[in-house]
Amino acid sequence: MKISFEIGELDFEEANQELVKKTLKLADSELQGALDKMAKAALTEYLEMLVEGGMPNRADEVKQHRLFYLTLNYFHPLLPTELQISTIFQLTQSQSKTLLKNTLSRYRNRLDDVLTATLQHTLETAEHADDLYLVVIQSEVVREELNMLITQNEPTYKLITKRRGSAGQFEISEDSYVLLRRELMLDAEDE
Repeated sequence: MKISFEIGELDFEEANQELVKKTLKLADSELQGALDKMAKAALTEYLEMLVEGGMPNRADEVKQHRLFYLTLNYFHPLLPTELQISTIFQLTQSQSKTLLKNTLSRYRNRLDDVLTATLQHTLETAEHADDLYLVVIQSEVVREELNMLITQNEPTYKLITKRRGSAGQFEISEDSYVLLRRELMLDAEDE
């Protein structure tokens, strides 16, 4: 079913449009697409409320619910970073990390494909350097998920650690990298 609507100048003034573009770091040409995705997330959330008889009662559950739908409709195919969540929900990085972790926990089965795609994407951006792999990870939750895979499968392997002197670059040992690629079903021949 196709649903469309227009928002008038009184509902969404140009100053507010500029603020949204600045907040979400969007070009003029990206605003319409971003708003379409957010509108779909909101409508899907409302439809679930109507069909399933309500919505969560606690504020943190409402935020998790909202982040779940934004993840599926706005950020898809990857998980949002804590910084992106902080920007949209106006939370601190710490609060955003907690919100993302709780949302992943609550909607684990429904977000499993997005989580897997995010972990795969992260590994695919790793670059081989000497006897390890270097990767930029912008989400503490993603790093923790990758480290959990290592711990669950090979507890003696080295965990992903921050590279000294770097703000967001991390080191992955070769054995841990191979293990993660195997567990995430990435083609080992790409190495």
